Amino acid sequence: MEKLERALEKARAQRVDALRTSTRPTLVADPDRLEPVDAAKPEGITYQQTRTVRPDRAALLANRIVAADGHEAGAQMFRVLRTKILQQMARSGQKTLGITSANAGDGKTFVAVNLAIALSLDVKQTVLLVDLNLMNPSVHQQFGITPQLGLDDHLKDGTPISQCLVQPGFERLVLLPTRRPMEGSSEFLGAPRMAALARELRDRYPDRIVVYDMPPIFGSDDTLVFLPNVEASLLVVREGQTGSEDLARATEYLAETTMLLGSVLNSAGNRDAA
Repeated sequence: MEKLERALEKARAQRVDALRTSTRPTLVADPDRLEPVDAAKPEGITYQQTRTVRPDRAALLANRIVAADGHEAGAQMFRVLRTKILQQMARSGQKTLGITSANAGDGKTFVAVNLAIALSLDVKQTVLLVDLNLMNPSVHQQFGITPQLGLDDHLKDGTPISQCLVQPGFERLVLLPTRRPMEGSSEFLGAPRMAALARELRDRYPDRIVVYDMPPIFGSDDTLVFLPNVEASLLVVREGQTGSEDLARATEYLAETTMLLGSVLNSAGNRDAA
């Protein structure tokens, strides 16, 4: 707990100078304190068309996917983050959230997966987690699952989205994975077909929140191309790695197009490369 408290104090001290959105919540995600739990068995919802799989516990352990464990300090932090995000999105009637970082290696996928699980534990909504990092997809790897079909199959071959969805063992959570890296990713993301899909994912179910694990902002134009389809955004910042110039530029890009809800300070070394 002392380590967590020190990290929280450091985050509070840094956020005034870190972002123009400093009045919004900045939380610390410390992967070194996270432990995995067994996936919750779906009881209240039956998935008749969506393929249901059980995640690999070793993968959850290795990737520190613990948001369903109410006893872990890390899980509690994601619950706090969930509540603040839900409150802000509800005030504006928003249903889509893009999670990104300035650069690769900041831990955005770690945050996206744990936050999506935490959101799904709230019984007021269901959650769809979409792997939009088409050049380096890894959401399915966090769960240790191998999807048979994915977003790449839909975009390339027209495979129905209903055949691409996976229910990963957490009630009220569904994944739209991307199986393999895609060439020409920004062209796919900027196409009218992708914009139509984003509208469909948002509007089909009134109680659903769509969480996009987006590419890093710098290194390609993928995130900038897709941002007009996202209502709210969250920026993951890695302590000791994200430079102040990159932070300022990333903040500006997100705030220009979306409602930037704030930042998550990832304070410990995360093996996740996303």
